[in-house]
Amino acid sequence: MTHLYSRGVEYALRCLRLMAKNPEHPRTIQSLCKEAQLPEHFTRKMVQPLVKAGLLKSLRGPGGGFLFTTPPEEISLRTVVEEIEGGTRKNYCILGQSECVSDNPCSLHDQWIKICELSDHLLDQTTVLDLTLGWDGSKEEPILLPKEATETPKQGARYSVGRRYLPRN
Repeated sequence: MTHLYSRGVEYALRCLRLMAKNPEHPRTIQSLCKEAQLPEHFTRKMVQPLVKAGLLKSLRGPGGGFLFTTPPEEISLRTVVEEIEGGTRKNYCILGQSECVSDNPCSLHDQWIKICELSDHLLDQTTVLDLTLGWDGSKEEPILLPKEATETPKQGARYSVGRRYLPRN
């Protein structure tokens, strides 16, 4: 099964989650990687786009590290994903057909667009701070999906979102 997001997104989200627990204190990449059990070299590369985007700043010297420039409750997960992956997944074919996005879409193209839109909607409503709250319903208000996103093509029945999971620790 293909992953919806890259390993780099997973690593960045795991670091941001740790940082959001105490957002006023800078965290070094070494401490983040040690705590999250991540490879330092690759993780460092995944945090850099967030610095370029102005979501984080890098402080040098003793007591330095990475620090939020935007409060974690104002950073949507969609922003993080798009900064690291460089845009939307709607432009890619789930079957790997290069001509899919042009004049000859594959048989799954329309459904893939719906999946991407639903995913984008959920990512827009979820913030970096939400990662620290867990996914057990402790968030004050549930994420509401658009009605068309909760209908199955064949039956038109609604389905529940179910349990949401965080990236592996």
